Amino acid sequence: MEKIIQVLFDTEASAFSGLKAIQNLAANQDISLGESYVLSKNEAGQVNIRSAKDESAGYSTIGGGIVGGLIGLLAGPLGLLVGIGAGMIAGSAGDTLRAEQVSDYLDDVSINIPPGKALLVAHVWEDWEIPVNTVLEPFSGQIHRLDIQEDVFVPAEKQLNQLSDQISKAEAAYLAADDSGKSALNQELLDLKIKREKYKEQLQGTSGHQEAQYNEWLKTERKSKDETNYTSETWEEKQGRLSARLNAQQNKLNEILKNR
Repeated sequence: MEKIIQVLFDTEASAFSGLKAIQNLAANQDISLGESYVLSKNEAGQVNIRSAKDESAGYSTIGGGIVGGLIGLLAGPLGLLVGIGAGMIAGSAGDTLRAEQVSDYLDDVSINIPPGKALLVAHVWEDWEIPVNTVLEPFSGQIHRLDIQEDVFVPAEKQLNQLSDQISKAEAAYLAADDSGKSALNQELLDLKIKREKYKEQLQGTSGHQEAQYNEWLKTERKSKDETNYTSETWEEKQGRLSARLNAQQNKLNEILKNR
């Protein structure tokens, strides 16, 4: 299943060792790995972020502006988590996500990272939890999982429906109000509609990010599957899990394309 994994480590070095272990799982097709980042806080309370793709280029100090590589992850499922405050380590950074809010988001996430600790955030698709749990066990990382469908999209759709209900009630109140009351209600309606449109844009942006991620996963893993000779029972079982994952990812991609 597609998830956001958050893992708290005692040190930044441990966090990167944990990230490397997860990357090895992905290289062996045991999981699918999307974007991932390590946030670390020193004893003085300063927080840094490193991108898994390029540790040096992705390095930035909180408050120093937007970290370019982070935008990709925030455009996807994590962006919705920021928008709805569904279980991230430090809660919500606002009702909508805009590029200029990224630094604020990092500030908020950093609040609950203890001094000297590091947080790994990764977008993954795992068939079962044992592989990730096993490779992270030596590092004593505290693992927290968020299911993309249940913890991200269900609350997001609920929030969108709530906004539509609020708009309907405000429209009914507007029609029943006298001239003196219409002015305030008109502004309330405008604010609600703007908020709903921004939320719709965020959902659409997330779908586009997921579409790109699924296509990348499918391309990479199908190529690996075609090039690998499965000669033992263990490898045959692995091929079965990979085939099931590819089918599930293709089905999710088909859903996104159908609902455009």
